[in-house]
Amino acid sequence: MGRHNRTRRGPLPLPEVRPDDPSLTRFAGMIPLIAFLTERLGLPAHLKAAIGADSALRRVHAVHLVLFAFVVGALGGVQRLAHLEWMKDDIVLLKYLRLGSWPVRKVFSAALASVSDAGVRGIEILIGAIGLASLVGSKSIVVDVDNTAIVSYGEAEDAMFGYCGKGARKRRHYPIVASVAANRSVVLAQYRDGSEMTGTDHVNFFRAIANRVAKVLGSECRVTFRGDSGFWSAEVARWMDESGFKFTFVLPMYAGLKLRLMKTTFAAMTDDEDIEFARLSSEGLGIGHAGLVVAVIRRRVHDQSAPPQGKTIDWSPGWRYQAIITNNDWSAPDIWRFYNYRAECERIFRIGKQCLGLANLVGHGFRGNEVAFLLRLLAYNADIAFQEHCAQRARERTLPVPRVGLEWRQIRFYLSPGRFLREQSRWVLRTPVNVKLSELWAFYSPYALKTEPATG
Repeated sequence: MGRHNRTRRGPLPLPEVRPDDPSLTRFAGMIPLIAFLTERLGLPAHLKAAIGADSALRRVHAVHLVLFAFVVGALGGVQRLAHLEWMKDDIVLLKYLRLGSWPVRKVFSAALASVSDAGVRGIEILIGAIGLASLVGSKSIVVDVDNTAIVSYGEAEDAMFGYCGKGARKRRHYPIVASVAANRSVVLAQYRDGSEMTGTDHVNFFRAIANRVAKVLGSECRVTFRGDSGFWSAEVARWMDESGFKFTFVLPMYAGLKLRLMKTTFAAMTDDEDIEFARLSSEGLGIGHAGLVVAVIRRRVHDQSAPPQGKTIDWSPGWRYQAIITNNDWSAPDIWRFYNYRAECERIFRIGKQCLGLANLVGHGFRGNEVAFLLRLLAYNADIAFQEHCAQRARERTLPVPRVGLEWRQIRFYLSPGRFLREQSRWVLRTPVNVKLSELWAFYSPYALKTEPATG
């Protein structure tokens, strides 16, 4: 009689490896997610409508299903196109993605590059519709705008990169993203090359955001915009004033502003004596727009090797300065605090780059990289919607709501193993015996458990 499988004596077992079980899956935790994307959001059907009908050429895989598989792959933590091969022949993915076989890399590349201009606009609209769906009924929202750099090293032909940013010969794409401060979902995103945006380009982008919000949330919803100095211009301020929008932007340190600060009296309006404020009007600053409020914040420099945030001024080396311009009639500390909440918008790029491969290129062509970037943001919004749906369902059942991020879920839940079996007239998913894993299944997919989770 052999020893018990949990014995602590004797040599370690040397099992025979048989990689021939077609019922095993490495992506058991993605079943409720894929079911939500398919049945609740209708993502495959929306992608099909967004990109239009396939070409007349015979295809083994429908383009919208390949794009949907790319979204699921991003949520599963597969960040690069070459790594999608790891998902090949998995029973759960083939079954739930409606695929006869897993597409090879060139099929993914061709599908991404084949999306037309109208298809790109359709995906952009789909991103905003999912991002704003949970905010229906809101009377006001705050929209933050920011951009990020996607760097290409080398001299790839037809890459359509612009030369901008810091560093010698750094060839970059510069996508711009607008997100809602309430839940950090993406409202609108545009993938751009490295060419500089003019004031008219910024106005067009803000107008597109306003139109998207009005279409989903209604024209009664008030929108407030926040952005850094790269989005400020007198043209933008003029358009927002005429359109009735509130805004708060960082103001570049113009020469007129620096001269004005020489005669400005600062005061410490908080408990921190190293931070001082001043409130100015925009008249006489040489910014081409009057009637606005400028809050100037300066921070004392104690260590020149690690200075605080802000810009240096030659005649005041002991301080770092920052100016914020707005059409809200607030005090300087209130303007400063309101703008500081914008820092949360960086979370989109941090999560997107760490978990969804947002900064990874898929090819030399611009269109393939553009569609891949938008699909990863679509995955980001879909994951937020999935979390909100599960949290709402748990609150209705008076169950605890786990607060875990996408990176945590990818490792501990989405990539959890299981055995997917057909028993009589139903499908059964068998997962390892683990208390924590069972709690996650109870939260994300209670219908997958044989017994209802206990309340309390």
